[in-house]
Amino acid sequence: MCGFAAFFDPGGLLPDRAWLEGAAAALAHRGPDDQGFHAEPGVGLAFRRLAIVDLVSGAQPLANEDGTVWIAYNGEIYNHAGLRRELEAKGHRFRTRSDTEAIVHAYEEWGERCLERLRGMFAFALWDRKARRLFVARDRLGIKPLYWARAGNSWVFASEIKALFAFPGVAREVHRPGVVEHLTSRYVGSPATLFAGIEKLPPAHHLTVDARGVAIRRWWEVDWEPKSDPGEDAALAELEARLTESVRLRLMSDVPLGALLSGGVDSSVVVALAARLIPRPVQTFSVGFDAPGPCSELPYARTVAAHLGTEHREIVVGAEDVARELPRLAWHQDEPVSEPAAIPTFLVARLARETVTVVLTGEGGDELFAGYPKYAFDPLARRVAGLPAPLRALLLDGAVDRLPFRFRKLQVVGRSARFRDESERYAAWFAGFAGAERRRLLGPALRDHEAAAVRAFRRALESSRATRPLDRMLDVDLRLWLPDDLLMKMDKMSMAASIEARVPLLDHPLVEWAARLPDRYKVRGYQGKVLLKRLARKLVPREVVDRPKVGFTVPLAPWFRGPLRDLLCDTLLGPSCLQRGYYDPAVLRAYVEDHVRGRRDRSRELWTLLTLELWHRAFVDEAPRRPRAWTPPARVAAGAPR
Repeated sequence: MCGFAAFFDPGGLLPDRAWLEGAAAALAHRGPDDQGFHAEPGVGLAFRRLAIVDLVSGAQPLANEDGTVWIAYNGEIYNHAGLRRELEAKGHRFRTRSDTEAIVHAYEEWGERCLERLRGMFAFALWDRKARRLFVARDRLGIKPLYWARAGNSWVFASEIKALFAFPGVAREVHRPGVVEHLTSRYVGSPATLFAGIEKLPPAHHLTVDARGVAIRRWWEVDWEPKSDPGEDAALAELEARLTESVRLRLMSDVPLGALLSGGVDSSVVVALAARLIPRPVQTFSVGFDAPGPCSELPYARTVAAHLGTEHREIVVGAEDVARELPRLAWHQDEPVSEPAAIPTFLVARLARETVTVVLTGEGGDELFAGYPKYAFDPLARRVAGLPAPLRALLLDGAVDRLPFRFRKLQVVGRSARFRDESERYAAWFAGFAGAERRRLLGPALRDHEAAAVRAFRRALESSRATRPLDRMLDVDLRLWLPDDLLMKMDKMSMAASIEARVPLLDHPLVEWAARLPDRYKVRGYQGKVLLKRLARKLVPREVVDRPKVGFTVPLAPWFRGPLRDLLCDTLLGPSCLQRGYYDPAVLRAYVEDHVRGRRDRSRELWTLLTLELWHRAFVDEAPRRPRAWTPPARVAAGAPR
């Protein structure tokens, strides 16, 4: 796992060494072990290395035998050994054991179609000197990030946005349509970002830039048809075999490896399969919260750890930890910390870094096997949305919004059921602000951009190959929510701790197989993740599987009324925020008052606003600066509570 930056100028400008060094310095946390540079007229590569495979000779940028192909790369290619054997049989000569070199020779052999041979997570920039072009690519699911921008007459690329600012001509200007989109979905969908002129390369796309300009193309897409129904027992056996193979491939490492264990189904299954494959106890790491209520999954994580005999450590996070870490993690994430779980994710990754360099995680299970409640409840929301407007208003307006917190799921159903438009309804499931609520909030600086609120959802639905309602929801989440929110959070927070996170549930052959399963393997009634839960019951105690879904649910609601109240009010109701013109001040004050006085739980909406304002202060109001060195919270439980 690493970080890189690349520069291309069609006129042959030699990049200043200081630009490349500045970009590498901004990425130092992604690669604390080494750095490297390559520059020649028209191109420059900068690289920071976190050594995982081939610790001795895996340095980058790396070239082929005659120096006509150069690469800077971030990721892991799990089938690189097999590729190496195939390429050596075709006459290619390897100088290292690294997976990086396999990409170089694969490109020499197959050109752009080399991407189809790669199994893993990756983002890279490859300089083809003979063709005088830079070839840039990102993995199928968007596990690894890649950003790019025009810099004068040149183009620049990097693993993180902050590295782009090392190059002259890249401005820190707000993309206001993106702000409206972020207020809605709590992230900005690819290819846009919150910075004007800076884009993400979408997952499963490659970009070629040469003297003729830029060309971008999608190189992989999920096929949802035809459906394949192997029968329940056969499907269970195949899922177990495929996921076991995926976990086995991701155990490839020359450094210590462990797993993040939330206590949920997905991470528990991954740890259970890893425990079968590793001859020693798996090191597991969990996080909980110092707050009352059903927020923490630590008891379930402990149950799984004890059942599997792991070496278990955990950390407990309090409100003061959130207040301390939030400003610096805004810097690490490049865009607002839209998911509150980003902070505990960073803290548990930092705990893991004390003993391992690689962790397995459980991201992807909900998006493959329909684990979120919205997948089960969307048919109900669609039916309500189809009712005549007066009847729909009678059912939804006012009463549903003011239900107690324990009826949160019903509130979310009601919020989504307001919209007959498919893109608005999909956005509303995880929204910060939706529909009329968003329109009331927007101030003069944002009102003209309101149409951008669900543009990414509309674009994703229009381009989707899926035709069935459940498949369309899953496909949109694979294109947007998963890469632009969850995977971005995991990449940025794990890399902030200089640790590599691997996601076995997103092995692309497994994704392709799961997409063609009929709905009944995913949702039955109001229960989701049917097949994956059946596998989980074979591997871990049933009480871990058959319980309400919690996840890394940060207890923001009580914290915003208690220890984080001053931070919330001072930030959102202070002159810096109010003078931006983003919000109607009276509406903003009313939203804050609703929550702190206990009239309505608005913790999700207020977190969205709070982190957006802190992002402005970190990146827009002044030049971004590297945060202070991390210091661990006092409440670290070392040694397994078994």
